Amino acid sequence: MSSTPLLVSMTEAGDPQHVGQKFARQQRLAQRGLPVPPFFCLTTGTFQQVAAPILPSIEQLTAMVDQTSQQDIRRVASGIEQLFLDVPLGAEREASILEAFDRTFGADATVAVRASVVGSSLAESEDSETDPFAGVSSTFLYVKRGQLLDRIRRCWASGFTPEGLIYRLAQGRGLRGLTVAVGVQRMIPGRRSFVVFTCDPKTTERKTLIVAGHGIGEGVVQEKVGVDHYFLHPQTGRIGQELGHKAEMLCENPVPGGELLCLPVPEPLRDAPCLSDAEIQRLGALARDIENIFGVPQDIEGTFTEDGTLHVLQSRPIAFDFRKIRVWSCANVSESFPGVTTPLTYSLASHFYEVIFYDLVRRMWGADSRTLHDHKTAFQNMLGFIDGRVYHSLSGLMHVNGMNPIAAPFMRDLEHVLQLDTSLFIRLPGHRDSFPSTAQYALALGRAITGALSATAWFRHDFDAYEKWWKQTLAGIRTLTPEQEDPLVLIHHFRRLWTGVGNWWGLTLINHWYINTYYGLASRLLLKWTGEDPSALLVGLLCGARPDASTHSLLSAVALAETVRADSALSKLFAEGEAEAVWRKIEAREVPAAFAQAFREHLREYGDRGIQELNVERPNLRETPWELVRIVQSYARTSVTREELKASDKARRTEAEAQLRQLLKGQPLRRLALQPLLERLRLVIGLREDSRFWRGQLFGFSKRVFAALGQRMAERGVLEAPLDVHYLTMHEVLDHFEGRGVTRRLSELVRLRRQEHQDNQKRQPLRDFTTVGSVADGIPQAAEAVSGDASLLKGIGSSAGIVEGFARIVKDPGAVGTLSKEDILIAKETDPGWLFLMLASGGIVVERGSMLSHTAIAGRKFGIPTVVGVPHATTLIPDGARVRVDGTTGMVTLVTS
Repeated sequence: MSSTPLLVSMTEAGDPQHVGQKFARQQRLAQRGLPVPPFFCLTTGTFQQVAAPILPSIEQLTAMVDQTSQQDIRRVASGIEQLFLDVPLGAEREASILEAFDRTFGADATVAVRASVVGSSLAESEDSETDPFAGVSSTFLYVKRGQLLDRIRRCWASGFTPEGLIYRLAQGRGLRGLTVAVGVQRMIPGRRSFVVFTCDPKTTERKTLIVAGHGIGEGVVQEKVGVDHYFLHPQTGRIGQELGHKAEMLCENPVPGGELLCLPVPEPLRDAPCLSDAEIQRLGALARDIENIFGVPQDIEGTFTEDGTLHVLQSRPIAFDFRKIRVWSCANVSESFPGVTTPLTYSLASHFYEVIFYDLVRRMWGADSRTLHDHKTAFQNMLGFIDGRVYHSLSGLMHVNGMNPIAAPFMRDLEHVLQLDTSLFIRLPGHRDSFPSTAQYALALGRAITGALSATAWFRHDFDAYEKWWKQTLAGIRTLTPEQEDPLVLIHHFRRLWTGVGNWWGLTLINHWYINTYYGLASRLLLKWTGEDPSALLVGLLCGARPDASTHSLLSAVALAETVRADSALSKLFAEGEAEAVWRKIEAREVPAAFAQAFREHLREYGDRGIQELNVERPNLRETPWELVRIVQSYARTSVTREELKASDKARRTEAEAQLRQLLKGQPLRRLALQPLLERLRLVIGLREDSRFWRGQLFGFSKRVFAALGQRMAERGVLEAPLDVHYLTMHEVLDHFEGRGVTRRLSELVRLRRQEHQDNQKRQPLRDFTTVGSVADGIPQAAEAVSGDASLLKGIGSSAGIVEGFARIVKDPGAVGTLSKEDILIAKETDPGWLFLMLASGGIVVERGSMLSHTAIAGRKFGIPTVVGVPHATTLIPDGARVRVDGTTGMVTLVTS
């Protein structure tokens, strides 16, 4: 006790154990130059000295309190308050307090006297990050010198208010060790007051929320007056507002010691905005500065005086209960699993995420077996299935990524990769503050660094081994005939395959990490060295890479079209025949043998490709080979050749490199530094496209397995039809055959889910949203299709060029025969199975995606003007309308004349 100072000035109030977190934070803000009114503090040491004589009586009262009786709690609180009002302070202590008042403010000043409760630990203290305890201790406003000692006593007593006692007792917290610091601060006569949340306190969305009203802050904080709500989007600077009717304001009483007055707001101000746009932007900048100081989202109180001067009165962390919060997004994941899908597709997708991220954390972050076990539920909850659609559970996804102590501080980069409309605050297990001790953090950090270095050093070796494993595994499973295997033998092969996936596929995520790192570095260097937006330049510089699996697939289809064009009989057949009829002729070998062989070879090698190829219920080319006929028919109508595609790709690379030489003229070292970076970026993007192709093959085999199992279930009367298996989950099907099924009445479950599937087709999709508490109860209502002016839309230009054409709104690509270069493909998103349709179009516009999405990469590779990330494009652009697409600027214009 003797080492604790008794009274400290604002510059000395840095230790929260002595002055409470409320004043320690204000001192820190003042040190950083923020406008905090001056104050001094009576420390917890002073409280301990004053309370020492009455402590036995306090303990006796609290020990005997009936926790179930509010009346008894109030009786105890009143008794403790009287003890503090009666305890002698001593002449010397009183004199030192009044001398500090005179020295800090002047004898005639008016002050605010505030309590700050300090518990047995900072985590149990007022204004802590996990439990802010706000509004429990007392604040007294407009206090004159003669009232000061009484208000200080009442602040000490407020550590034991009825509210404080109920709050602590309800949480099972003891009162032993509880102390109270008291701050005496210059009173600011506010005329417009505000509370700023640096992110949404309900959803963690990093959208600045400002609540403002007239008068002093007490009216706004305690909701005694009408207020406005302002929403500032930090990424765009856009301001949204919901203006309230502000009829009254809380103000000081001219009579000393009188109660605060509730006065009418002048009529012209009642429905007008309380804050100007400039003031809102100023508060947004202030909020960002304060959050950066403390490192976590903040709840900030402040006020403007009559002359417009801004004062910061308090800042505390926003307390989130992350056990209840789930953040959801269909961005990025909808590229792979678009639209309404089935339980079987979702369950396979969820299993895929679980095993590959487990492998990533094991490989790259050096996580030990216990850490992996402790976070098992996070791996299992990375995807959600809401109204029949697959969503990222960003809470789970970022939790898993944030297990890495290296990556945790840089998680906003992941938000960019995920194409989120806004940023989020999610508590990460790998963040330094999440570890109970510095030693444990250091151990985890060491493991992560070692794992990252090892993964980096061995990446190419491991990826080559992964490719070799996959091709050997693929050759093996292609010899299987799922329809003829015993169900348990087939399930054995399935499980063995997916066990291998869990041992290798994390390498694809490491490769994703490289893509994002290299792309970000190249963008920053180009911007710094050229002074120009690097997006358009990078489009060309990334061309000319080695052909990946998707490119080989495309070139194979174009080769078939070239053969058709070169053979008059084939040309006539493909020009006049229906696709299914043409396929029957190929199947019956009524076409040249070499062509039939090439056609079958394409189906064998690339037959797992298809529209929405990861959706189990969607057939691929192997199951519907006439779709390949349609693709070849489309290409045969054009003059496109393999050599033209290759030459065009190289030409764009050559043009971009010439532009780069011009921009960096006389700076050969910078060009030299960029070359290996760009080459590495081309390589890893190619590896990603290869692994995506392999993923299609993985899901293609899985489709065959469940199709065979569905056939067996239908034969046994468990299901009414083989395709009903799509309405069961992966585990429900496997459990049925392996003896873990909890019901045999699966056909009834299928009927229910089929109806739900049909109902879900009618629902508008959600994009990014947050649920608090039970997810089933917290799903928001989907907005109806957006209406408005579609004459000018803005997205992300991802493949340079300008093209005009007619909008073709494509929601179900399987229903579209073909497109022409006169058509602009408008879609919510695409996946690799869209590639043929994309190449046939003149331009591409999608609602989702980023510079690194499949749509963007495909557009760049084949020189198709492409704009991604255009909100509501499929509803704002009428089908058949003439549109202009600028793939450089990202502008999509509806041409009216």
